[in-house]
Amino acid sequence: MYILTTAQMRAIEKAAAEDGLEELRLMENAGSAAARLIRSVYEISGRPVALLCGRGNNGGDGFVIARKLQETGARVTVILTSGQPSSENAADMLLRIRKSEIEIISLETEPYVAASSLREASLIVDAVYGLGFHGSLPDHLRGFFRTVNSCAAPLVAIDVPSGVNADTGEADADALKAELTITFTANKAGLVTSDGARLCGSVRVVSIGIDEKLLKPYLSDQTEINFEMVRSCFRERNPESSKGDYGRLLTLCGSRGMVGASVMAVRAALRCGAGLVISALPSSLYPVAAAQLCEPVFCLLEETIGGDFALPSRAVLREQARKADAMLIGCGLGQSEGAVSMVLDCLENIECPIVLDADGINIAAKHINKLKTVRAPLVLTPHPGEMARLTGKTIAQVQSDRMGAARQFADDTGAVVVLKGYHTVIASPGRPPLVNTTGNPGMATGGSGDVLAGMIASFIAQGMEPGEAAMCGVHLHGLAGDRAAEKLSQRYILPTDIINELSGLFLILENRS
Repeated sequence: MYILTTAQMRAIEKAAAEDGLEELRLMENAGSAAARLIRSVYEISGRPVALLCGRGNNGGDGFVIARKLQETGARVTVILTSGQPSSENAADMLLRIRKSEIEIISLETEPYVAASSLREASLIVDAVYGLGFHGSLPDHLRGFFRTVNSCAAPLVAIDVPSGVNADTGEADADALKAELTITFTANKAGLVTSDGARLCGSVRVVSIGIDEKLLKPYLSDQTEINFEMVRSCFRERNPESSKGDYGRLLTLCGSRGMVGASVMAVRAALRCGAGLVISALPSSLYPVAAAQLCEPVFCLLEETIGGDFALPSRAVLREQARKADAMLIGCGLGQSEGAVSMVLDCLENIECPIVLDADGINIAAKHINKLKTVRAPLVLTPHPGEMARLTGKTIAQVQSDRMGAARQFADDTGAVVVLKGYHTVIASPGRPPLVNTTGNPGMATGGSGDVLAGMIASFIAQGMEPGEAAMCGVHLHGLAGDRAAEKLSQRYILPTDIINELSGLFLILENRS
């Protein structure tokens, strides 16, 4: 996986030129590749397409795209956003289309005609800045970009949406918002940040003919998870097997007012194939949980008069853990004095793999040295706020280097870290981090994390290594969320809908769909 900065991209293009691939040829290749992808995604024959072209080489790419789309039947209008090209190669590409039927409009002298072309377009292509943007947009483009963003037509950005810094992802308030970003040779550093991702839409990387040998020095040390990686972790079930062959999972989840978190985590674990799930929870919650779940065995923990975990519950839980293949701690647990005592006792005494989520993480964050002495294999599933508490950083610091934060904490503690959020990061000690790209904003709702934690714990109980279980859980959780959103919309989906969509994914894994 290649993720390049602007400087690295420039160095590669320079090396390609020295290797015989001239800049003009690169521009032709880039525009042609982008045009092919646009034609494969959008119906453009006979329809109006507006190309926004800047003064630099990104504008030159746009001129090539204009020519290629016009040759295949689109009615193309080119809008020069900042006057004539300043790049010699871009000027050459503009000259090539002047003799065609492509209409060329100057925003400076014909702003109303340009605005009319935008309103009539069925597709808008942004070739204004590409990698070249930094700082703030000039005043003459602000109103125009607002008009572009208000148009109903989808926007395709070339290399990077204009107004977005290709290295940092920082964006001007009036940056263009793309439905699709076509970027060349490799992904760009700014597009994998949360800020950049908000504006780039779907990202597709296309080749422009640069020899991969020139890219290898820049190979990223992160790997993007794909379905085949997940598929390889699942084995066919033995016809003569029993529930004992598929793991015994113990969960310590739920508290007064938060029993739903326990129910969702347990249900997800069961739906992911665990042979037996033992749900340990305060005895007063049993009627509520049992009314929703028939399948688990319940371990009822003694409570104090005030409703907290009583001291004898620790011994009961330890006894259950001795028979467990994995344990999930934290979903809806709360941070009462009794909950703190239970979590710390588990970290000190339990030896089966532990998935630590939600309040389990928040408790551990206040006793951080405990994590360095845990005998059990450990998986932590923090969101950015919890990661900040674990590391002593601010949320902004965590988000500015998600990969580094997760990797450093994994190396320091020996735990597998699942840093949730856009492009969830999975860091295992001494291994290259994994990045997940499935999922959607509709999954940002209470309970989604409980489902994920239950999935990961279930896979560990069934025999997967913690890192593999985290990878499979995160990827399948995102895919199920995407399926649910496609059927129901992002606003409508609930965490239980994610669980329901797992069935179709497991059918695919079992080669039955």
